[in-house]
Amino acid sequence: MTLLETTRLLIRNFRSSDWQALHAMICQYEASEIAAYDRPWPTSPEEIKSITEWFARGDSFLAVCLKDTGQLIGFVMLNKEPQAGQPAFDLGYLFHADYHGQGYASEAYQAVLAHTFTQLEAHRVVSGAAAANRASCRLLERLGFEKTAESTGSFRTARDGKPIVFVGYTFEISRASWLRRQE
Repeated sequence: MTLLETTRLLIRNFRSSDWQALHAMICQYEASEIAAYDRPWPTSPEEIKSITEWFARGDSFLAVCLKDTGQLIGFVMLNKEPQAGQPAFDLGYLFHADYHGQGYASEAYQAVLAHTFTQLEAHRVVSGAAAANRASCRLLERLGFEKTAESTGSFRTARDGKPIVFVGYTFEISRASWLRRQE
């Protein structure tokens, strides 16, 4: 069970009852231009109910809610990388567009990074963003992540049937780098 609190947010495990807010967020995201650079999400209510149930069974997907209203505005994904040695995690996020540009993603990421490095004892955290998603790239850079790789990918096809190819960046922050930023 994970519960993190910031000035404006509660970051908690998903609940089955979160499905409608998650459905609205996923449908809004899928209609956005930036969705072309990500794997497609299912959008039917039944599929979202199933996804929400799956999210609620673990600590890998955390609901980001406004502290004052409890409204679900986004989520953070935190997956342990399946490798031997020092713990590493893959971190991702999605926020409803109505809450972009207000510092919520930064606030949530800072809290989850602190949790990951202090409670989960991560050695490093990896995240990624499409180069075209400048807002996400800037957020990761502001939080101390460094770009470590560039690749091309394609998850979707355009209306003409051709793949939508994009450049993606991998970002990383080490425990040592994160600790230095906390001083």
